[in-house]
Amino acid sequence: MKKVLMAMALTASMAVAGVCAAAGEGAALTKEQKAAETFFAGLNSDATITYAAAAAGLDAELKTKITADAFAGLQKNVKEKLGNAKEIKFRSFERFNDGDRVVYMGQYSKEPTVAMVFVFNPTGKIVNFALNPLKPAPAPAQPAKAPAKK
Repeated sequence: MKKVLMAMALTASMAVAGVCAAAGEGAALTKEQKAAETFFAGLNSDATITYAAAAAGLDAELKTKITADAFAGLQKNVKEKLGNAKEIKFRSFERFNDGDRVVYMGQYSKEPTVAMVFVFNPTGKIVNFALNPLKPAPAPAQPAKAPAKK
């Protein structure tokens, strides 16, 4: 009986410790989600998102590469290749020593499944991103059946 009580107490303390350890991650996730969602809303030609608002979450080096003109080109490219966004959902948050990665999955009018990956530096600024249309794997070819023996 003592072993059962000890096991239950240990399990409860581990659960509480796990929740407390993850508490600090919530603030980083919220900040990074906001930056990513503002950026891809701008990419999806949301009229309420200006270049300045979308670029606010970018790292200084990436901001020099993605100027207002380059951003307009990205918007055009997204519209031509992916179409209009239908649905975008958060999928994962991964924490690394040198930054974080936030992944969203989306559905567009021209591409049914698009993975949107945002990489953040330790200060919570976007240093890289990718919008990857995911194609289903082709079905394996069926082997030809041997003719039946007579």
